[in-house]
Amino acid sequence: MEVFVILSIILPIMAGFVIYLANSDRITNILTYIMLPVLSIMAYLVYSADLPIFINTPAVFNLLVIIFDFLLLGYFFWVGYTRKSILVVLLAVAQFILLLVVIYIAPHSDTANIYVDKLTAMIYLLVAIVGTPIAIFSTRYMDYDEKDKHKFVAIVIGFLGVMNFTVSANNIEWFFALFETTTLASLVLIGFRKDEAAINNSTLALWMNQIGGVAILFAIIIMIKDFGVYHFTDLLAMDPATMSMAAFGFLSIAALIKGAQLPFHKWLLGAMVAPTPVSAILHSATMVKIAPFLLLRISPIIQDTLLSKLLILTTGFVFVTAAVFALTQDNFKKILAYSTISLLGLMMLAAAVGTPTAVAVSIMLIVFHGFAKGFLFVEAGILEKLYNVKYIKDMNRLFERAPFTLLFIFFGFLNMTFIPFGTFIGKWLMIEEASNFLSSGGFVMLILLVTTGGVFLSVLYIKVLGVAIKHHRFGKVDFSPMDKNFLYVSIWYYLWLTAMTILIAPFIGNFIVDITSSIAAGQTNIYADGLSLVVGDSTLYFWQILGALLLLFVIHAAPLFIKLKVDQTHPYNCGERYTRRAGSYDFNFISKYEEKINVFAITLFLLVLVLGGQLL
Repeated sequence: MEVFVILSIILPIMAGFVIYLANSDRITNILTYIMLPVLSIMAYLVYSADLPIFINTPAVFNLLVIIFDFLLLGYFFWVGYTRKSILVVLLAVAQFILLLVVIYIAPHSDTANIYVDKLTAMIYLLVAIVGTPIAIFSTRYMDYDEKDKHKFVAIVIGFLGVMNFTVSANNIEWFFALFETTTLASLVLIGFRKDEAAINNSTLALWMNQIGGVAILFAIIIMIKDFGVYHFTDLLAMDPATMSMAAFGFLSIAALIKGAQLPFHKWLLGAMVAPTPVSAILHSATMVKIAPFLLLRISPIIQDTLLSKLLILTTGFVFVTAAVFALTQDNFKKILAYSTISLLGLMMLAAAVGTPTAVAVSIMLIVFHGFAKGFLFVEAGILEKLYNVKYIKDMNRLFERAPFTLLFIFFGFLNMTFIPFGTFIGKWLMIEEASNFLSSGGFVMLILLVTTGGVFLSVLYIKVLGVAIKHHRFGKVDFSPMDKNFLYVSIWYYLWLTAMTILIAPFIGNFIVDITSSIAAGQTNIYADGLSLVVGDSTLYFWQILGALLLLFVIHAAPLFIKLKVDQTHPYNCGERYTRRAGSYDFNFISKYEEKINVFAITLFLLVLVLGGQLL
């Protein structure tokens, strides 16, 4: 089975090199399409194997990783110098010095450098099933007024291999190297168009993520000093009660930054200047998913500590605040970006809670969010290229021009909002789990944060849908066929989300719970009773799942076919028609508090590191 692990890492990277060098539409299309079944089958075989798997690597690999580290940091230094960014330069120098310290003090270890468990294999599946279709989508998207198509697709495909490698790293120094390789990918992808906005935003992404790299290096130094180890499995084998939290405080900071939590959210918002597939790949299957993955890795160690409680407060605050900020936006991709930042907060919150049910929630959100966001950003790219729609204000009567795309967006938003879809059930389970600890004031706050954030996200999605369907004229709907590449990718996500929702009970009760049991000690109270989902004393019956789906279809299809026209008169206007306007509540006033909110977010970051990490 080791061969499939290695191939899951190497094949996408090799395919990317071939696509880049060949510079041929035919080779690009063939290799990109082949990656979908190949990576999916290998990921399934790895997941089905007897896990966990430890893979020992030759000693020369450590040397190669170190050389790669220094070359990468040298490149970051050069980028900072050429772009006149003092922050990038200073952070590259700091990383260089800290890496030298790590190399100097690191003891010899016989622990395997590659470790694959159910959590890793789940990311493999997400990368294959969600990430590869985005590369397929890119092969056609880049034909619309974009340059360097083959280079772009090559980077996206290669990035899938890097992500697989990152979540396979057991050696935390290797994890640092791969963490910064994903930073390199964000630098290249966000800056792909090479205009001023692209360069500025890619530089922003670089130095923000470099801070995360610095945090990881500090964590490694503390681990070696305090514990004498620097592998995840060695740390997990130790008694948490005897461990200081300093190293894990730094790792948590790295996770929060990679997860674009306030005030470091601007690097992910800046990615909107790149071609839309960049947003799709960053938000769904790669990059930001490293954040909840990292917290899940250390979840058994930090559970019930002050660090975990401060992480819950910090990520819960972001869950609510980012959802509110999303309501102030008009740009469709920025709305999706803020909702990602918000839900990443919820994923990490659940991982920090650390109980079996909470861990199940985090995994569930990673999977369902990955599918839904890949789906929605693909539709955003279609709106951009086929209909020249980038802003919510341009979505009026969109059903007349883009009925299929709008219905796909409807379905994607439903997946993020309502029962019986996975994201809603994740929030429900998180609230139910927190209610078991009502004697703790912190968990009361947790319930308030989860419910409030969920409400704001629901308002956000309904607001967008309302704008899109108003003032339509059904008789003038254009049902022209969509580009086949775009249509196939959209249907792929649609079918997966539909299947996972209809079969959500066995999906959660078997797949999600199976992964959870490999991370958290103890058993969840979640299981599948046939096609019904049982959670403690509550049961979500299969007929209720189907009934909810049917009801949602009726409710959201009705406005497309039912139009009510009412002539209103004003009592003092001589019977003449009196124009009245109705609109949604305007949340734009929130924007003026953004600076203060960011200051508060920075305070929470410092509390996580200083108090949670026991630096005082």
